[in-house]
Amino acid sequence: MIKRCVVLLWILLLLAACGDDNKTALNFKNQTECGRATIALTNKDTGNIKEYHVDQGKSLEVEVKPGVAYNYVVTYAGPGQAGLTCDTKEVETSLVSGETINVRLESVRDPALPTETPVGTETSE
Repeated sequence: MIKRCVVLLWILLLLAACGDDNKTALNFKNQTECGRATIALTNKDTGNIKEYHVDQGKSLEVEVKPGVAYNYVVTYAGPGQAGLTCDTKEVETSLVSGETINVRLESVRDPALPTETPVGTETSE
């Protein structure tokens, strides 16, 4: 009876280790007004580059190997809406086993544009 309990316990532990809780991933959320984002993900150990796409308003989860350094470059299909910039984003990261990092892609206000509209002055005669 004890042997059965020990075997059952080992089986349960193995099943728990195979679950999604140990997933290591980058979760890209395209919250821009820049259209489709292209993500070039480079495994720094192997030099292998994979390309992914995530549409505006959508998310994409990419599983990665824990303890490996990755470089990702995000570019956009379009210039973005008026007053916003869609700059290229380049980041290097490494995740521990079971970690998921949320990467929120956002538009940035163009610093060359004024943030306030000037108010005209009225004169009375």
